[in-house]
Amino acid sequence: MERILLYVHFNKYKRVSNHVFYQLEQLRPLFSKILFISNSHIEEATKKKLQDEFGISNLLERDNQGYDFAAWRDGMSAVGFEELKNYDSLTLMNDTCFGPLWDLEPIYKRFEADTQVDFWGMTNFRKTKYFEEHLQSYFVTFKQQILRAISFQEFWTKVKDFTDVQDVIDHYETKFTQYFTGAGFTYQALFDTRLEEVADLIHPDFTYYKPFTILEKEVPFLKVKAISGNPFSARYLLEEIKGRTSYPVSLISEHIFDYVGPDVPCLLQDKQLSKDDKNDSPEKPVALHIHVTDLQVFEQFKEKWEDLSLQYQFVVTTADEEIFAQLLGIISNRYQVLLGKEENSMQAMLEQSDLLQKFAFVGHISTVNLVDRIPQLDNAMRRELMEMMFENANASIKALEQDGKLGLVIPDLPSLVRYGLFEQKTYRKEMATIWQELHCQKTFDFEQYPVFTRVYGGFLWFKPSALIRLFQNDYQLSAQTEPQVLESLLVYLAWDQDYDFKIMSGTPLPALLDLQREAEQLIQQKGKLAHESLAKKVRRYLSNLFKS
Repeated sequence: MERILLYVHFNKYKRVSNHVFYQLEQLRPLFSKILFISNSHIEEATKKKLQDEFGISNLLERDNQGYDFAAWRDGMSAVGFEELKNYDSLTLMNDTCFGPLWDLEPIYKRFEADTQVDFWGMTNFRKTKYFEEHLQSYFVTFKQQILRAISFQEFWTKVKDFTDVQDVIDHYETKFTQYFTGAGFTYQALFDTRLEEVADLIHPDFTYYKPFTILEKEVPFLKVKAISGNPFSARYLLEEIKGRTSYPVSLISEHIFDYVGPDVPCLLQDKQLSKDDKNDSPEKPVALHIHVTDLQVFEQFKEKWEDLSLQYQFVVTTADEEIFAQLLGIISNRYQVLLGKEENSMQAMLEQSDLLQKFAFVGHISTVNLVDRIPQLDNAMRRELMEMMFENANASIKALEQDGKLGLVIPDLPSLVRYGLFEQKTYRKEMATIWQELHCQKTFDFEQYPVFTRVYGGFLWFKPSALIRLFQNDYQLSAQTEPQVLESLLVYLAWDQDYDFKIMSGTPLPALLDLQREAEQLIQQKGKLAHESLAKKVRRYLSNLFKS
């Protein structure tokens, strides 16, 4: 059979994801010709890779005007409608799916042998009050009898370059199936969702709301949004795919990390730092930056870092002249003590950026106050963070040495946070402002992101290159910005440079604690809402009373 594929690609970072390369590799044997249509710019090296490794020399690069349907239109024009008539089938596909999870050849042969089917797709969207039932356009195949029909060319040549994706959905996505059935053609979906129960669905979109059913029915493609839109069940989807198919699930995790975020729930299980039984010392020198605002706290924990091997070199900073003088009298030659200008510990670290960037790996701790007004809790939180930092120091550096993509190793949530005793603020606007000021390359919606991974106290081990945005810019927080903002940004700044993070194990606490905290928060929220409702009723009553 002579088959042709028009494959539409779009990437907001102007890259081609590895899951797309894998997809093309699996699709290549099925088709006589593949036209790769990119709605975003492609680097010359990527074009060469597509040709050399995947045999795809037919590329069409265009602006993302009109989205997929306009891209397919332009692809058909590039091939030529007369040329298309010579193929036994034309498949339209985009890169919004992972897969193929199962072999496509038997599916093609099944539909090619069925003379009652003129065009077919993977899944259909059931009829609603807004539109008719239709095939979903991420994968649709038209047989030769449609390709040779006048109606086929008429439909595609009339596709407009809509700038609003909803217009594309309203005019083409939800209409093309009815258009071709109106022209006398018949269709079928590999998985006909009209036969399924949908009472529990907000919308009858099985590709989003029922991804486990998609796998159960052995649909060979799983939408990316099924993973990104279901972050807590996604881990089980990955396990199901791994157990039932030969698809490399690492491609899914990699794509979610690159394009959704570094701390999506389905990725967290793999973030745990492995224990190092050998506890070998680092091969290269490591700088431990210690910012001192309280000499008593410094002396309290001094033995912990001095127990580290001689590969660890201590860079101590303070903005207090009296503390500086006292430090000089109590430290050994393992220390380099510097009098700086910055009180804030993160800013003090950045003040020494030229020095710290000479090291392959850096640690950061401080004596700054972590919990306001309750010194006992402040000391407990600091002690726990210090224990995580130094019990896992060698393991952290070893992980940073061995994994080129690893940029940070951070402590797990301190117990105070899990018990709900640590007051946390969210700095969405401030984080977004700094993100823009640092000219970060990735897009990140700070307003919509549910929870941020915070590096408490700024305690961490890291590669300076992971935080290069801060070090190179010698970034200065404005006087109005609270210093904790940077603690909430570190993981994301590293991600912007394509670095991942690992988490040190903290104090083991039963997971039941988190469930109890969540239940208590819900009770408190209900009580607050009830109080606000009562207050409104009282105000309304008094207002009506005075009016009368």
